[in-house]
Amino acid sequence: MSSETYSSFAIAGGSGTIGSLITKELISNGSRVVVLSRSNITAPTGTILKVVDYANEYSLFAALDGVQVVISALPGVAIQFQPALANAAKRAGVSLFVPSYVTTSRAILRFNSSLTQ
Repeated sequence: MSSETYSSFAIAGGSGTIGSLITKELISNGSRVVVLSRSNITAPTGTILKVVDYANEYSLFAALDGVQVVISALPGVAIQFQPALANAAKRAGVSLFVPSYVTTSRAILRFNSSLTQ
């Protein structure tokens, strides 16, 4: 088991419901946090905002410079962009990629209702 300690994180969806909780915890631990967003939002205090095109691996690659860990907190409606994010993380030399397996309750409800029709 690795004893490596990480101090630099990028959070895809870092201003969303789940991502903001992850971001807040990382900031409280003194980590460097890059929030990846598709629009110019007001990023949480203590973070670095990088506006990216999730469909463009080069845009993602450029935003991941100096990042050790990428955490995907993408919602269900944006999960199709996760492979591009993972590929960009690998190309950028990121040490750890944490994929999103969590989705919003609305996406779950849509999925469940499509099963009953």
